[in-house]
Amino acid sequence: MTTTRTTIGTRLAVVAPSAVALLALAVTGAVAAPRLPDRIATHFGADGTADGFGSPWPFFWIAVTVCTAATIGSVLAPRQRDRRTGALVVLVAALIAPVLATAWIATVVLARTGSDHFSPWWTLLFLGVGVVAAVVAVPPLWRSATPVPVRSARPLEVAPDVRVAWRAHVGSAWFVVLGAATIVAGVLLVVWTAVTSGGSEMVAGIVTAVAGIAVLVLARVEVTVDRRGLRVTSGGTRVPLMRVPLDRVESCGWEQVSPGQWGGWGYRVTGRGIAYVTRSGPGIVVRLRGGGARVVTVDDAARGASALAALLERTPA
Repeated sequence: MTTTRTTIGTRLAVVAPSAVALLALAVTGAVAAPRLPDRIATHFGADGTADGFGSPWPFFWIAVTVCTAATIGSVLAPRQRDRRTGALVVLVAALIAPVLATAWIATVVLARTGSDHFSPWWTLLFLGVGVVAAVVAVPPLWRSATPVPVRSARPLEVAPDVRVAWRAHVGSAWFVVLGAATIVAGVLLVVWTAVTSGGSEMVAGIVTAVAGIAVLVLARVEVTVDRRGLRVTSGGTRVPLMRVPLDRVESCGWEQVSPGQWGGWGYRVTGRGIAYVTRSGPGIVVRLRGGGARVVTVDDAARGASALAALLERTPA
C-alpha cells in the first residue's frame, strides 16, 4: 500500500487542536499562577455546587502531560503508513487534550471569580471544544489516506478428491494486559465498595470485571477455513466469535487491514460488517451474499483466502 504526500495544511490541521490546547494551558498557568489561591474548588456535585477543594496544580500537570503526548502523537500521525489508524489516534487526542485544557482553565476562571458553582453551560463548552477539535484534525488526515485494495483470492490448485482445510492462530499481547488489568480493577472496585458501602454499589466493579473477561476471550483466537466455511473461535474458552457458512459467501480475498477503517482494534461491529482486528496488516476479507463483510487480521491471510476460494469452487451455486 503506497502513501500520498501530506500537505502543510493537513499537518497544521492535524496538530493544531492539541498544540493550541497546550499553548493555552501554558499561557493561562503563567498568567494565573501569581494570583491563584493554594486551594480552589476541584470537584462539583450533581447540582453544580463545589464539594471538593485542593491545589490546582496536580490537575494542571496532568493536563499538560496529556496535551504534550497528544501533540507528539498528532505530529507523528501523518507519518504513519496506515493513516486511517493515525486518524483514529488523532481523534482520541483531539477529544481528550483540548477538553482537559478547557476544564482546567474553567476551574481557574471560577477560582478567580470566587464562584463555587459549576454551571451546566461549562459542560456544553467542553463538548463543543472536543467536537470542534475533532472536526478540524481528523478529516484532513483521513482524506489523505490512500484506498486499501482488496485482492481477490486465487483458489488453491488441488485435486477434486483432496480435502481442503486451513488453520491459524492470532492474538494480541496487549489484549491480555488490558484484560487482566481491567479484571484486577473490577475486583478492587468490588472489594472497595464492599468495605466502604457494605456492598450496595458493587455493580460498577462487577461490570468492569466482566468487561476484562470479555477482552481476555478476544486475546487469542483460532481461525479455521474448511468445508463448514470460515470460523473464528476464542483460543482459551472455545467461545465462537464468528461463523460464516460457505453458502453465505459471495466472494473472498485479502487486504492490508487498517484498524482505522473498522473503528479501532478488537471485535468491531460496523455498518460495513464484522471484523476481528489486532493490528494493521494482512487479513482475510469475506463478502457476503446480500451485502456486508467479515474480516479477520491473520498472518498468511492470502493462503487462507485461497483455501476458502477453493472450497467455494466446490460449492454448488
